[in-house]
Amino acid sequence: MTRSRKSIASGVLLIVLLALIPAAAVSAPKVTPGLTCKVLNQKMIYLEKTYKCIKSGRKLIWNKGFVAGKTTPTITYPAAPTSFDDLVENYKGISYAAWSKSSSVLKGAKSVVIPFKAVTGPKTTLAYKNPEKIYDLVSRMYTGYQSAKDFTVLSFAYDDRDWAEQQMKTIQPSSTWQWISYTACVTRATCWGGGMHTDESGRGLMVMTTEVLDENHISGTLDAHEFTHAVQQNQMGRSQPWPPSGTWPPTWFLEGQANYTQYAAVYHESFELYTNKRRSSIQDLYRDSKITSNWIQEYFVVNPPSDWFNKYERWRQYDLGSMLVEVLTAIKGPASTMEVWKQCGTGMTFVDAFEKVYGISFDKALPNISKAIALELGRS
Repeated sequence: MTRSRKSIASGVLLIVLLALIPAAAVSAPKVTPGLTCKVLNQKMIYLEKTYKCIKSGRKLIWNKGFVAGKTTPTITYPAAPTSFDDLVENYKGISYAAWSKSSSVLKGAKSVVIPFKAVTGPKTTLAYKNPEKIYDLVSRMYTGYQSAKDFTVLSFAYDDRDWAEQQMKTIQPSSTWQWISYTACVTRATCWGGGMHTDESGRGLMVMTTEVLDENHISGTLDAHEFTHAVQQNQMGRSQPWPPSGTWPPTWFLEGQANYTQYAAVYHESFELYTNKRRSSIQDLYRDSKITSNWIQEYFVVNPPSDWFNKYERWRQYDLGSMLVEVLTAIKGPASTMEVWKQCGTGMTFVDAFEKVYGISFDKALPNISKAIALELGRS
């Protein structure tokens, strides 16, 4: 049957009009910011706002949306400190400077394949399914500083605790394998955390519990924390004494660097997420009014006596230590903090290594570090 010119023209017009409808944004019945979405970068229009499906950690969620035609305001961050001299003046820029330097280094580095042997309990399910992804992030953040070539990851849940002790005893006979039942996994409810162990031959063993599935376990931040210890210990090339002494950096530097790294690496794509997670991890510091500049300065002892460990809460090594490492990272980048370990691995003391890396003695830098941290906490 022959169609009229008029019907053909109408069909062509319809095709042209359909072609002009944008395919990037689809109208949706309802979109809620923060809830999960299915297709990365997909856009939806709801109540005159365009929402985009973005990646947040391991999930896809809808962003806050924007109104078409309105430009997103430019975010201006506070001035970053450039040295210990202007640290106090520019304390507001510490957090962003540290995160941005770490993020930039990580994004600019090539992916690193970490060879390791996985030993997982027969009744155990991994909390974070792809730990090699986290090892890669930390390795890229500290490019040039690697973990041990002979590296084993032992993962276990509470029902595999006895099995895990035997495995640790077999892998590292001279290790404190009793640590598993005495400290790491005393009860089912307290079977949480992990530990990094390097033997006298430089072989690394990372022990991870999987019983308590909190955010640290499922986000990969716990894996990042312990793997940072693997890199630290490999710079020393030997087992860690307890308490750390001699050339070993203090515990607040050891745990502080691992605590900073776990958030800076995992949340390197979003300063907002990094800020939220960081703030949550150090919230006790904001609540404790006694933590002033003078208190902080007294806390950071390089070679603490035995009673130091009884005087201060154990968690200050993590949260307050991470704020100090964040300061150092803001001034000279993440590699500088791992370089301290490398220098200590040659037999240099922490004080000498610090001065070599940062060009100033720790004693001279500490007052400004303490003052800047206090100001960040809203104190003097």
